[in-house]
Amino acid sequence: MKKKNLIYGLAALPLMSLLGCASSNSQVAEAKVEPVRQVLDYVDPFIGTGGHGHTFPGALVPFGMVQLSPDNPSKGWDWTSGYHYSDNILLGFSHTHLSGTGVGDMLDVLVMPFRGDYQARARDDKGRIFTTYGHERETAEPGYYSLYLPEEKVQAELTATTRTGVHRYQFEGEQDAKLLVDLGYAQNYDKPVVTFLKVEDNYTLSGYRLSTGWAKNQPIYFVASFNQPFAHQLFNDNQALKGDQLQAEKGQIVLNFGKPKQALEAKIALSYTSIAGAKANLEAETADKDFAQVKWQASQAWAQQLGKFQIQDNDNTNKTKFYTALYHAFVAPQVFYDVDGAFFGADGAVHRDKDYRRYSLFSLWDTFRALHPLLTLSNPEKVDDMVKSMLGFYDETGLLPTWDLMSNETDVMIGYHAVPVIVDAYLKGLTSADPEHIMAAIKASAMQDRFGIDFYRQYGYVPSDLEVEAVSKTLEYAFDDWAIAQMAKALNKQADYQLFSQRAQSYRTLFDASTGFMRGKDKQGQWVTPFNPTYVEHRNTDYTEANAWQYSFFVPHDVPGLIELFGGEQPFVAKLDELFATSSEMQGDVSPDISGLIGQYAHGNEPVHHVAYLYAFTQDKHKGEARIKEIRDTMYLAQPDGLAGNDDLGQMSAWYVFSALGFYPLNPVGGEYVLGTPQFSQASLALPAGNTLRVVKQGEGWVQAVWLNGERLSSPVLTHKQLLAGGELRFELSAN
Repeated sequence: MKKKNLIYGLAALPLMSLLGCASSNSQVAEAKVEPVRQVLDYVDPFIGTGGHGHTFPGALVPFGMVQLSPDNPSKGWDWTSGYHYSDNILLGFSHTHLSGTGVGDMLDVLVMPFRGDYQARARDDKGRIFTTYGHERETAEPGYYSLYLPEEKVQAELTATTRTGVHRYQFEGEQDAKLLVDLGYAQNYDKPVVTFLKVEDNYTLSGYRLSTGWAKNQPIYFVASFNQPFAHQLFNDNQALKGDQLQAEKGQIVLNFGKPKQALEAKIALSYTSIAGAKANLEAETADKDFAQVKWQASQAWAQQLGKFQIQDNDNTNKTKFYTALYHAFVAPQVFYDVDGAFFGADGAVHRDKDYRRYSLFSLWDTFRALHPLLTLSNPEKVDDMVKSMLGFYDETGLLPTWDLMSNETDVMIGYHAVPVIVDAYLKGLTSADPEHIMAAIKASAMQDRFGIDFYRQYGYVPSDLEVEAVSKTLEYAFDDWAIAQMAKALNKQADYQLFSQRAQSYRTLFDASTGFMRGKDKQGQWVTPFNPTYVEHRNTDYTEANAWQYSFFVPHDVPGLIELFGGEQPFVAKLDELFATSSEMQGDVSPDISGLIGQYAHGNEPVHHVAYLYAFTQDKHKGEARIKEIRDTMYLAQPDGLAGNDDLGQMSAWYVFSALGFYPLNPVGGEYVLGTPQFSQASLALPAGNTLRVVKQGEGWVQAVWLNGERLSSPVLTHKQLLAGGELRFELSAN
């Protein structure tokens, strides 16, 4: 599946110099660096492209605007990324993809290399040309993808900078080499509204595509530059037209390069603001670089990003799982600004804010749990821009984003989880945003009158007869309110602190001690009947993509209070044990999101991701260690169907990264990590200010003691401040 290369690393080279400055082959050749086995050798981009993982194998750089990857015809939910490993039919290579989401969109600006008469080609049921391929001649590594197309007799290679996709095609045989650029192409929920194509000269093409779908208002602009001249033919929905430009709903153009004497290279830069913005992006990032140089720089960007984590262990399979998880964790949020700082705002206008750089693609219901806490360790320098991007969204719309897709609010999931991400950043000292601005924004989300939040304020919980998913919403609103209370406390706003601390206790109203579950109540305060903790009906019960088993432990902000509700530690542990040991059978309309089952624990979806770490607050912490090991070993495999569920823009992967290191942000606000059990004999993380944290596993079996810089820890909690100081975190394990 994956090509193994020795990478000649300049991991210390600043990222901006790797992606935004000129470089030459001579400079590359002069880098006197010994070849070593780098972290990139352990990344397999095909992991998660099968099963329900919903990832894609194509080329991108960390947090890049461009994700240049192959597309298959969609056969359903498991094709939301545009690609599924079970497929062998290619429609082309598009420049934007979503990684691990449960809804499909994007797939903008499709390029398809082909031979022969375009209009005479065989087509699928949607009128699209296609070709077949095999995995035996398909390879991928960070920043690079390659595929041989036997029917077209062409070797396709892809790489990328932050805002530009770079293609290289080596055509064989006698037929003319052709590229289709299809702006009408759409899959999943996406639909073109209007497209525009313009041939600027024999080497340059530009245009735009305005689409609607999951993102209701998504403009994207591009400019494409080729290293060889072309003849062209425009098409409107496969009907040939004369001329050099076209505006239509489904614009296409076929470029004919004749019989190239050398590899055909194309650079296609994107912008969400204008064609001029795309041209500036192209000029800044790739104007003086060929394919090989861009590929090298992309690999170095990944080497720098992933090389912050170093693993010493003899198990290469676990290394592959770990570094691939890191790779998937750094796909999003993504750069959403041009090189001049311009960006497309949530109000539909183009903005330039000199105070911050705009990011988009915030899958907050998923990523607030572990992905964003991971970024505060791996990329603290980006956190301020991400926080200000969410605050900018608030300035433009009046609310913080819930699920921000290219500056569109999708409202696809529950909670107001921009709040914990922003508050966590503030409490860790990672944002320079005005705290009064933050307070106004987070309170606006908590005081809105949609999604049952008005009922939640009125009744102290969300009544099941007034709002769907009422139990899940009550529990998640309570957690978000706890985060607001911590912000208010930090600002000495006592009234807000008291109000939101009280609201954070709302979870107590829905605990039924007679069953040991969080249950729905109607507006009269009566339990909803009948009650079946294993019943599921997707988006139509008291629980979000889950059942009562999977949500009854969601109180990450008050574990002692949760234990108290269960009647103390012993019955609490018994209920946890039952969660993992009971039958996995469910009744009703079971969502495919509920996957990766151990009993009723469903690791393939996010609400339970903290649960194994709850054991750490009891005398039975070894039971938690056993579950952590089981989840690491069974829910993450080094193969295409190796993820237990949707990766959800890196949340599934971030769980593995933390859990392999030996700690996890059970409460992802304020910088506390709950100790688990490490996977590797030694791991190290490069921290700000030149510090390094070394995690050492001594022995095998159960954790007997944990030492931080020679001092034995008496608490299962490690603070962010302790981690940032660096040094050695040593886990002493024993079979006894």
